[in-house]
Amino acid sequence: MQENTIKYKAIVLGGTGLIGDELLKLLITNPQYSQIHLVGRKDTELTSSKIHFHAVNMEDLSQYASLFEGDMVFCCLGSTMKNAGSKEAFKKVDFDMVVNAAKNSEGKAKQFIMVSSLGANKNSSNFYLRTKGETETAVMEMKIPSISILRPSMLFGNRKEKRTGEKIGIVFMKATAPFMVGPLKKYRGNEAVSVANAMVKLAEQNKQGKFIYESTEIEEIGKTY
Repeated sequence: MQENTIKYKAIVLGGTGLIGDELLKLLITNPQYSQIHLVGRKDTELTSSKIHFHAVNMEDLSQYASLFEGDMVFCCLGSTMKNAGSKEAFKKVDFDMVVNAAKNSEGKAKQFIMVSSLGANKNSSNFYLRTKGETETAVMEMKIPSISILRPSMLFGNRKEKRTGEKIGIVFMKATAPFMVGPLKKYRGNEAVSVANAMVKLAEQNKQGKFIYESTEIEEIGKTY
């Protein structure tokens, strides 16, 4: 009975993005969470007495280490080469900010749960996937009791910004999904809400150690929420 009275404090980065928005909705309605601290450049449009927004300089997260004192840190930070505008700008978000968030979590948070990408590999010849892989490697070296890295495929959901090319890709992915079986199954794509669901489920499990979850595992865990 006592376990049901536990109230968690969550720290969320990237809360205004596709996955982050779905994650906040889940945390707001989850009675296990009493506080949700959103760390970032801009506040969410969602309203809840649980949410506490902290406007920070994301390029110098080290000065905000005290904000990472909590139970779970959910990191949904991520950009695209197109939105970032350059390799340097992309790496500032997808490597520097994520790794600095993990550094701030050392000795403060019990869990660090982050979104990466299908195909992340520090040895990849693809800059995007190589950066994601380098980020994963750096985060895994942190002294945090529980680290979970999720590698979703193409994300499906309602984005606030228009991405015409991506919309065409999503239509194609959904149409061909039934034919993606066996080794190809991991390329089917993931619903953003399923990824958010999986993050919350993994937080509830509180497994000690360091884990990586591929797209098919994410969908399986997420749909059972």
